[in-house]
Amino acid sequence: MKNSIVYRLLSKPLRFEELKRALPEMSKQDLIAELEALGEAGLILRNKKNRYAHAEHFGCTAATFLATERAFSFAKPDEPRPEGDIFIPPGKDGGAWHGDRVLIQVVPSARGHKSEGEVVRILERSRHEITGEVQMKGKSHVLVPVSAKFPNIVLPKGKLNGAQPGDHVSVQMMFYGENGLPPQGAVTAVHGLEGTMEAAVSGILRENGIYLQFAEESERQAAACGDTVDPAEAARRLDLRDKVIFTIDGDDAKDFDDAVSLEPLENGHFELGVHIADVSHYVTPGSPLDDEAWRRGTSVYYPGHVIPMLPFALSHGICSLNPDVDRLTFSALMEMDKDGRRYGFRFAKSVIHSKARMTYHNVNKILDGDPALREQYAALVPTFERMAALAEATRKRRMERGALDLDIPEPQIMVDENGMPTDVQYRGRGAAEKLIEEFMLQANEAAAEFLSKRGDPSVFRIHEKPDPDKLRAFAVFARPFGYRVDAGKPQNTRQLQAVLDGAKGDPKQRALPVLLLRSLARARYDAECLGHYGLAARYYLHFTSPIRRYPDLAAHRMMYKAISGQQFTKTDQTFCEEAAGQSTAREYAADTAERDIDKLYLAMYMRQFIGEEFDAEVSSVAPFGLFVSLPNSVEGLVRIETLPGDYYEFIEERMELRGQRSGFRYTIGTPMRVKLTGANPVNGQIDFVPAEETAAQR
Repeated sequence: MKNSIVYRLLSKPLRFEELKRALPEMSKQDLIAELEALGEAGLILRNKKNRYAHAEHFGCTAATFLATERAFSFAKPDEPRPEGDIFIPPGKDGGAWHGDRVLIQVVPSARGHKSEGEVVRILERSRHEITGEVQMKGKSHVLVPVSAKFPNIVLPKGKLNGAQPGDHVSVQMMFYGENGLPPQGAVTAVHGLEGTMEAAVSGILRENGIYLQFAEESERQAAACGDTVDPAEAARRLDLRDKVIFTIDGDDAKDFDDAVSLEPLENGHFELGVHIADVSHYVTPGSPLDDEAWRRGTSVYYPGHVIPMLPFALSHGICSLNPDVDRLTFSALMEMDKDGRRYGFRFAKSVIHSKARMTYHNVNKILDGDPALREQYAALVPTFERMAALAEATRKRRMERGALDLDIPEPQIMVDENGMPTDVQYRGRGAAEKLIEEFMLQANEAAAEFLSKRGDPSVFRIHEKPDPDKLRAFAVFARPFGYRVDAGKPQNTRQLQAVLDGAKGDPKQRALPVLLLRSLARARYDAECLGHYGLAARYYLHFTSPIRRYPDLAAHRMMYKAISGQQFTKTDQTFCEEAAGQSTAREYAADTAERDIDKLYLAMYMRQFIGEEFDAEVSSVAPFGLFVSLPNSVEGLVRIETLPGDYYEFIEERMELRGQRSGFRYTIGTPMRVKLTGANPVNGQIDFVPAEETAAQR
């Protein structure tokens, strides 16, 4: 919207009549609509003299409201400011709730904050549904939200939907509260008895718009697809059924949406084949299945569970590249040399017959020389070895061009047959995992390059340069470890890779890769190919997982139109723009749900260790305390009032708590000995206190 001519004209205050004279070709109705849209977005304001101008001209800025569990709050501006987040004093929140988009009037701080402000308008509510426990307050039923960042909500008797005190429920907001009147809502779902992890999980899924059940129409359409490939359709495709093609996935994988092949060419090069389940053949635009996939946007995974984007009849059936059966695929066929250079590529609708269902575990053992497995898969061993060598070569070239190796160990929560957590381990990544990752990257880059150079629409995966302020904050943390990061040169990714390389194997630097990741922009989807910073890739999109991601399905549709010579229309461009926004939103929702549910499982797992002591290190610092991380990745809170021997002050610019008398500093990476005092599997809260050993050291 900032590109609109109306917005550009309002760099100085103008009356409506002055705007209209400057835009004679725009009708009065269209100009009014444009001004209203810019105002609703928080980009412009109208003053008492009826002059319009940029919000900044009046000392205002659009921001996201960040509530705390105390009386004060913060606001994160849409446009990063050198002063950072804006402090919102008690009573100046304007009725905003956590996550709302708001307009902030910035004022001089009387409290010593870098930036202080007041909410003058709520632009957009972030939550229309809240989860929590039904309780009685006097004679009234109220919802006490899971998060204390939200206020209690009155539940009128006619809006309880059968809920009883003690139930964990979801509530649709009817009224957010105003002029002294409390918020009100209506119960939309009863998840079970409060205090159970099952009810909490159900509430988190519902709160993020994630549903277990598929619409009946989509289930029927999926079942009608059958479980065998139509011979007539197979005959119209590139026939690759005689090729040595196989899948490599995790031991517990149930659906297989990518298969690989590697064949030598006469010129000494190789043809790398990445064969992706042709979901677009079965999920057609505007169909019930397409509507379902669009609404979900992505599959959701949490310990022991998967909520698929597509019904099981597709995701685990006809679209899954199971061994020893024909399957329809979309193939990326790339000419590569042994040094990882890509010389050319082509894309084709194809039909394959997977020769084996391989696992990462077995392929890693084969590459490590396991004699029994090498004998069992003797016919495939040479291909595995060539693939591993090619993957290492492509990875080397990617790192040389400036990609970041953000291979941060990922924790995995193990569960038993009843779905209860039994252990927390870091997920291993051997040569087989890296092999598949490299080949998928090659296919994704090739697809993006093909479509982008032709000027065809698609849904691209983009990762923008980091915000200099965030990179500057990271540089401050990295400096004591001997690293010199120039935040003014984000394009110099080698300085960041030097930190990642240096931190490997050094427990004292374990926090640095995580901090670097937090300082980077978050990847998202866009209808414009803007490149991928972390991969140092000019062209990138997601093409390889259409079973579980909608943007991959969208890219397949655009690719087929391109290779079949169809004409693109404005409708295609609009579809890609809308799909990019929807896919980004659903990805964020899925990530939020997965993260919040993981916290419940981690708390359930840690509950057995209450009273025990652990070695930990500070992973984050806040005004109210320290977050500490255990070696197994479990994170919990040490509240500031439990820190021994001093009164601690939060120093925002250094992200530290500093003792006023002793000068002792707690900052990210500070080692601590802590004792577990609480682990709540209903809200995921894990609490520690400094152990006596830590207190004695102080």
